[in-house]
Amino acid sequence: MFTSTSDIPRNLSKQIWAQLISPRPIALISTLSEDGAANIAPFSSFSSLSTYPALIGVSFGQRAGEDKRTLHNIKTRQCFAINLVPRFLAENMNESSRNIQSADDFARLDLTRQECTSIVCPRIAECPASLECKVVDFVSLRPSSAELVIAEVTGIWMRDEFALANGAFDNLGADLLASVGTEAYISVNGELIHLPAVWE
Repeated sequence: MFTSTSDIPRNLSKQIWAQLISPRPIALISTLSEDGAANIAPFSSFSSLSTYPALIGVSFGQRAGEDKRTLHNIKTRQCFAINLVPRFLAENMNESSRNIQSADDFARLDLTRQECTSIVCPRIAECPASLECKVVDFVSLRPSSAELVIAEVTGIWMRDEFALANGAFDNLGADLLASVGTEAYISVNGELIHLPAVWE
Protein backbone atom coordinates (compact mmCIF):
# COMPACT_ATOMS: atom_id res chain seq x y z
CA MET A 1 0.00 0.00 0.00
CA PHE A 2 1.35 3.40 -1.00
CA THR A 3 -0.02 6.74 0.13
CA SER A 4 1.16 10.10 -1.07
CA THR A 5 1.61 12.42 1.91
CA SER A 6 -0.29 15.09 -0.03
CA ASP A 7 -3.38 12.84 0.20
CA ILE A 8 -3.31 12.54 4.01
CA PRO A 9 -5.95 14.77 5.63
CA ARG A 10 -4.53 17.19 8.17
CA ASN A 11 -6.70 15.76 10.97
CA LEU A 12 -5.08 12.33 10.43
CA SER A 13 -1.51 13.50 9.86
CA LYS A 14 -0.55 13.83 13.53
CA GLN A 15 -1.95 10.39 14.37
CA ILE A 16 -0.21 8.67 11.45
CA TRP A 17 3.18 10.20 12.23
CA ALA A 18 2.81 9.42 15.93
CA GLN A 19 2.28 5.76 15.03
CA LEU A 20 4.89 5.49 12.27
CA ILE A 21 7.73 7.23 14.09
CA SER A 22 7.57 5.28 17.32
CA PRO A 23 8.45 4.57 20.01
CA ARG A 24 9.51 8.13 20.81
CA PRO A 25 10.85 9.04 24.26
CA ILE A 26 8.79 11.51 26.25
CA ALA A 27 10.29 14.54 27.96
CA LEU A 28 8.78 17.09 30.26
CA ILE A 29 10.43 20.37 29.29
CA SER A 30 10.60 22.90 32.09
CA THR A 31 11.09 26.59 31.35
CA LEU A 32 10.82 29.93 33.07
CA SER A 33 8.92 32.92 31.73
CA GLU A 34 10.21 36.48 31.75
CA ASP A 35 8.22 37.19 34.92
CA GLY A 36 9.33 33.99 36.65
CA ALA A 37 6.35 31.68 36.02
CA ALA A 38 7.42 28.03 35.77
CA ASN A 39 6.06 26.13 32.77
CA ILE A 40 6.10 22.35 32.20
CA ALA A 41 4.98 20.70 28.96
CA PRO A 42 5.42 17.24 27.37
CA PHE A 43 7.34 16.75 24.11
CA SER A 44 8.24 13.70 22.06
CA SER A 45 9.69 15.55 19.06
CA PHE A 46 13.22 15.71 20.43
CA SER A 47 16.41 13.82 19.71
CA SER A 48 20.13 13.64 20.32
CA LEU A 49 21.98 15.42 17.50
CA SER A 50 25.57 15.00 18.68
CA THR A 51 27.30 13.35 21.63
CA TYR A 52 30.47 15.47 21.78
CA PRO A 53 29.67 18.21 22.29
CA ALA A 54 26.27 17.01 23.47
CA LEU A 55 23.58 18.63 21.31
CA ILE A 56 19.81 18.14 21.56
CA GLY A 57 17.19 19.13 19.00
CA VAL A 58 13.56 19.89 19.89
CA SER A 59 10.90 20.63 17.28
CA PHE A 60 8.07 23.03 18.13
CA GLY A 61 4.84 23.56 16.24
CA GLN A 62 2.63 26.59 16.70
CA ARG A 63 -0.71 27.06 18.45
CA ALA A 64 -3.18 29.34 16.65
CA GLY A 65 -0.32 30.81 14.61
CA GLU A 66 1.76 31.75 17.66
CA ASP A 67 4.68 30.24 19.57
CA LYS A 68 3.70 27.87 22.35
CA ARG A 69 4.58 29.07 25.86
CA THR A 70 7.52 26.66 26.08
CA LEU A 71 9.14 28.02 22.92
CA HIS A 72 8.37 31.61 23.91
CA ASN A 73 10.10 31.04 27.25
CA ILE A 74 13.07 29.37 25.57
CA LYS A 75 13.51 32.36 23.27
CA THR A 76 13.30 34.68 26.28
CA ARG A 77 15.66 32.78 28.59
CA GLN A 78 17.80 30.95 25.99
CA CYS A 79 17.67 27.77 28.08
CA PHE A 80 15.45 24.90 29.23
CA ALA A 81 15.57 21.59 31.09
CA ILE A 82 14.65 18.23 29.57
CA ASN A 83 13.24 15.93 32.25
CA LEU A 84 12.95 12.25 31.30
CA VAL A 85 9.58 10.72 32.20
CA PRO A 86 9.29 7.40 34.08
CA ARG A 87 6.19 5.20 34.08
CA PHE A 88 5.03 6.41 37.49
CA LEU A 89 4.75 9.99 36.20
CA ALA A 90 2.64 9.07 33.15
CA GLU A 91 -0.51 10.67 34.51
CA ASN A 92 1.35 13.84 35.55
CA MET A 93 2.86 14.02 32.08
CA ASN A 94 -0.54 13.71 30.42
CA GLU A 95 -2.05 16.36 32.69
CA SER A 96 0.79 18.75 31.85
CA SER A 97 -0.42 18.87 28.24
CA ARG A 98 -3.54 20.86 29.17
CA ASN A 99 -3.42 24.38 27.74
CA ILE A 100 -3.69 26.11 31.11
CA GLN A 101 -1.97 29.38 31.97
CA SER A 102 -0.46 28.81 35.42
CA ALA A 103 1.91 30.80 37.58
CA ASP A 104 3.53 27.56 38.75
CA ASP A 105 3.13 24.27 36.87
CA PHE A 106 5.14 22.47 39.56
CA ALA A 107 2.36 23.15 42.05
CA ARG A 108 -0.38 22.45 39.50
CA LEU A 109 1.11 19.04 38.64
CA ASP A 110 2.19 18.14 42.19
CA LEU A 111 5.86 17.96 41.21
CA THR A 112 8.93 19.05 43.16
CA ARG A 113 10.94 21.99 41.88
CA GLN A 114 14.73 21.80 42.01
CA GLU A 115 17.13 24.46 40.81
CA CYS A 116 19.58 23.67 38.02
CA THR A 117 23.29 24.45 38.18
CA SER A 118 24.25 25.83 34.75
CA ILE A 119 20.90 27.39 33.71
CA VAL A 120 18.21 29.50 35.40
CA CYS A 121 15.33 27.15 34.53
CA PRO A 122 14.23 24.68 37.23
CA ARG A 123 14.13 20.88 36.85
CA ILE A 124 11.75 18.18 38.12
CA ALA A 125 13.15 16.35 41.14
CA GLU A 126 11.02 13.22 40.65
CA CYS A 127 12.38 12.53 37.16
CA PRO A 128 15.16 9.92 36.91
CA ALA A 129 17.34 12.28 34.87
CA SER A 130 17.32 15.89 33.71
CA LEU A 131 19.40 17.63 31.05
CA GLU A 132 20.33 21.30 31.42
CA CYS A 133 20.24 22.87 27.95
CA LYS A 134 21.50 26.18 26.56
CA VAL A 135 20.28 27.35 23.15
CA VAL A 136 22.74 27.24 20.25
CA ASP A 137 20.45 28.01 17.32
CA PHE A 138 16.87 28.28 16.04
CA VAL A 139 16.11 26.73 12.65
CA SER A 140 12.92 27.29 10.64
CA LEU A 141 11.64 23.94 9.32
CA ARG A 142 10.21 25.12 6.02
CA PRO A 143 7.79 24.60 4.38
CA SER A 144 6.11 23.88 7.74
CA SER A 145 5.58 26.48 10.46
CA ALA A 146 7.60 24.34 12.89
CA GLU A 147 10.86 25.53 14.43
CA LEU A 148 13.82 23.44 15.55
CA VAL A 149 15.67 24.48 18.69
CA ILE A 150 19.25 23.24 18.84
CA ALA A 151 20.76 23.31 22.32
CA GLU A 152 23.93 22.21 24.02
CA VAL A 153 23.56 20.01 27.09
CA THR A 154 25.62 21.78 29.75
CA GLY A 155 24.79 19.50 32.68
CA ILE A 156 23.16 16.18 33.54
CA TRP A 157 21.31 15.30 36.72
CA MET A 158 20.73 11.62 37.56
CA ARG A 159 18.92 10.36 40.62
CA ASP A 160 21.36 8.31 42.70
CA GLU A 161 19.36 5.09 42.35
CA PHE A 162 19.72 5.23 38.54
CA ALA A 163 23.38 6.31 38.37
CA LEU A 164 25.55 3.28 37.61
CA ALA A 165 29.02 2.77 39.06
CA ASN A 166 30.67 3.57 35.70
CA GLY A 167 28.81 6.88 35.46
CA ALA A 168 26.20 5.62 32.99
CA PHE A 169 22.42 5.76 33.39
CA ASP A 170 20.16 2.80 34.24
CA ASN A 171 17.35 3.43 31.75
CA LEU A 172 15.77 0.00 32.38
CA GLY A 173 15.66 0.60 36.11
CA ALA A 174 14.18 4.04 35.49
CA ASP A 175 11.39 2.46 33.41
CA LEU A 176 11.23 5.42 31.03
CA LEU A 177 8.09 6.17 29.03
CA ALA A 178 7.76 6.39 25.25
CA SER A 179 4.96 7.46 22.93
CA VAL A 180 3.60 4.90 20.43
CA GLY A 181 0.59 6.93 19.24
CA THR A 182 -1.45 10.01 20.05
CA GLU A 183 -2.93 8.40 23.18
CA ALA A 184 -0.78 5.27 23.56
CA TYR A 185 2.43 4.91 25.57
CA ILE A 186 4.77 2.09 26.50
CA SER A 187 7.30 1.84 29.31
CA VAL A 188 10.80 0.49 28.74
CA ASN A 189 9.79 -2.58 30.72
CA GLY A 190 6.87 -3.30 28.40
CA GLU A 191 3.72 -1.91 30.03
CA LEU A 192 1.29 -0.50 27.46
CA ILE A 193 -0.70 2.49 28.70
CA HIS A 194 -3.66 4.37 27.23
CA LEU A 195 -4.07 8.00 28.33
CA PRO A 196 -6.94 10.00 26.82
CA ALA A 197 -5.71 13.22 25.22
CA VAL A 198 -6.44 16.31 27.28
CA TRP A 199 -4.60 18.77 25.07
CA GLU A 200 -6.27 21.01 22.50
